[in-house]
Amino acid sequence: MTDDLTMLDHIPLYDHHAHALYHEDLWRAAPLGGYFTEAYDPVILERFVPDTLFYRRSLRDLAELYGCEPQQGAVQAARLSRDYPELCTELFRRANIGHLLIDDGFASERLWSVAQCGERLPLPVRRVVRTETELQGLLPHHDSAASLLDALEAQLREAGKTAAGFKSIIAYRTGLDLTRPSGAELERSFQRARTAGGKLNEKPLLDAALWRTLRVAAELGLPIQFHTGYGDPDLDLRLANPLHLRSVIEAPELQELKIVLLHCYPFVREAGYLASVYGGVYLDLGLTIPYTSVAAMRTALQEALHLSPVSKLLISSDAQRTPELYWLAARWARRTIGAVMRQTALDGDLSAAEAAWASERLLWSNAAELYSAPTA
Repeated sequence: MTDDLTMLDHIPLYDHHAHALYHEDLWRAAPLGGYFTEAYDPVILERFVPDTLFYRRSLRDLAELYGCEPQQGAVQAARLSRDYPELCTELFRRANIGHLLIDDGFASERLWSVAQCGERLPLPVRRVVRTETELQGLLPHHDSAASLLDALEAQLREAGKTAAGFKSIIAYRTGLDLTRPSGAELERSFQRARTAGGKLNEKPLLDAALWRTLRVAAELGLPIQFHTGYGDPDLDLRLANPLHLRSVIEAPELQELKIVLLHCYPFVREAGYLASVYGGVYLDLGLTIPYTSVAAMRTALQEALHLSPVSKLLISSDAQRTPELYWLAARWARRTIGAVMRQTALDGDLSAAEAAWASERLLWSNAAELYSAPTA
């Protein structure tokens, strides 16, 4: 049992939430430390990132990978000596990532497109559509909220013909506590958004657009991912608690909708509770793994399993920009699952055979089934 649960490399990872890779010139110019934090405060980046457990652990991992000293300069020199396309292919194969879903609503001008990822990486790649990015792009071309929302719905329906699902980052903008704005309130919000420019932060408009997205997702039989919990400083963490989504989860018209709560840290117990009592709710521990300590990764997985059915728990990389992050995420996902499942068997929660079954479910089958093409 112990050997089976510490050696999970044979199980591919269905990476259901990630972003694309840097174009090579940007990859070669980017400092190494910026990959190991969600912060963008220069003081954090320059002074404190090297003091995090994630950075120090990862530096040793990368030194092992590249056969060099565990020092930032040595690791940076070793990685930049490599052929970039070949390195991307090698690390995805080493990570044994069998399927990749990309949210391309993030930094699209700096990253490969979904099509380029599909051409250059040794695995199937599909798109996840970020609703706020679609809405932002349409905003300048419409003169009323009604026209804008109709256009958004049409665009989402078209994208949904080939996409694996939808995603919302409304937690970053105005929070997960959705309202149902009146027509007049919505129109005023639209007009403010049109004149304000910049990042779209109008709650009535964003809420209305998300309700429209949720309806489309339900009708098309596609899951929708929600960023919850930990992220960069743009979000108010208090408003990123998945418990705020109860109005969505319990909406009568959305009872067939599948909702994936991404990341969850530090609200892992809350997300596990939601998955345990609502049929359409799933949770993911990407970013929590590998960005936290080894103890925190194990604790998060254990806390998710306090209540959540094994069949509703997913693992993703949430990796972006550099191929090492996909490899690190897959490496620590398997190590964390192996350690926790071994403990569940020792505790008697699962038998040895059930622990092996659960490991495969978390790494592959749960996501593969959730994001399969609708049969209807």
